[in-house]
Amino acid sequence: MIDLRSDTVSKPNDSMRKVIQLAEVGDDVIGDDPTVQRLEQLSAQTAGKDAALYVPSGTMGNLIALLVHCQTRKAAIVGSESHILWHEGLGATALGGIHLISIENESDGKLSDADLDKFAQDKVADPAVVCIENTHNRCGGRVLDEKYLSEIANHAHRLNAKVHMDGARIFNAALALNCEITDLTRNVDSVSFCFSKGLGAPIGSVLCGDNEFIKQARIVRRNLGGGMRQVGMIASAAEYALQNNVKRLIDDHSNAKIIADALSKFPQIEINVNEVETNIIYFNLNNIDGDIFEKTLAEKGLYVSRPKSKQEVRIVTHIDINEKDIKQAIEILESVITSLSS
Repeated sequence: MIDLRSDTVSKPNDSMRKVIQLAEVGDDVIGDDPTVQRLEQLSAQTAGKDAALYVPSGTMGNLIALLVHCQTRKAAIVGSESHILWHEGLGATALGGIHLISIENESDGKLSDADLDKFAQDKVADPAVVCIENTHNRCGGRVLDEKYLSEIANHAHRLNAKVHMDGARIFNAALALNCEITDLTRNVDSVSFCFSKGLGAPIGSVLCGDNEFIKQARIVRRNLGGGMRQVGMIASAAEYALQNNVKRLIDDHSNAKIIADALSKFPQIEINVNEVETNIIYFNLNNIDGDIFEKTLAEKGLYVSRPKSKQEVRIVTHIDINEKDIKQAIEILESVITSLSS
């Protein structure tokens, strides 16, 4: 079975499993886990921030960031297609009473300048933070570059607000732009990124910011039940991933482009190959039923997903997918498209 539903389906390889087996551990709640300490130091250094906090998931990382930033001003600006709005259970609202103010995401994942300007002029609320996403999942894995991130930071500062980046796939963004991670994080006040997506670790994300922010974040993590004990067992996999699996993400980008090019040859498929910038592909089906399409692919050994609508399909390449898998996936896609069009 070739699983292209998400890069979250990747599994630890033998080298990573060996690292997990030999991991040093301690009680992280009282700060005694040496593997977690190393991981947090490495993560902070990588992101160009003072400190970092290891958390069980990207959802918790984003939630903690919003809860810390919005302690007094209970409003946050998020994109209309953001992961925070669509896929995190509205935890910020349910647990923090935070008003998530949604403004339009443009097709490339940027927040609409017109909406931000209008918001500033109307002064309908007093947001504590503006949230951005890089790469942007629901906008097709699109990347936000340093110039735009500087501009959005200026917008936020005019609102007297902080900037939080949901950087679940920030390494994909940096590789696509051929820049350093710090080029993309220097203008944000906090950033989270995942180890359990393209980097191939089984569990965990990290939240980075200045020392005071992380001090508060550590308290909030425990409030949410995120305090973990001998967590070096899984933090070791994250550390291994950060040290060994970043540069290879470019292979996922190349594989995604190969699939997108193959799909673009079919009139039944609506896809813009130029918008496939990283490892995520979205395409629309014309005159093919989405339910039947997904079911038939699965019967032939290929999993895809449809997280947005019946006729819009998502494919995500990842560390467990090799050149042979890509070739076979394209053969299955071509066969199914042809058979369902006849």
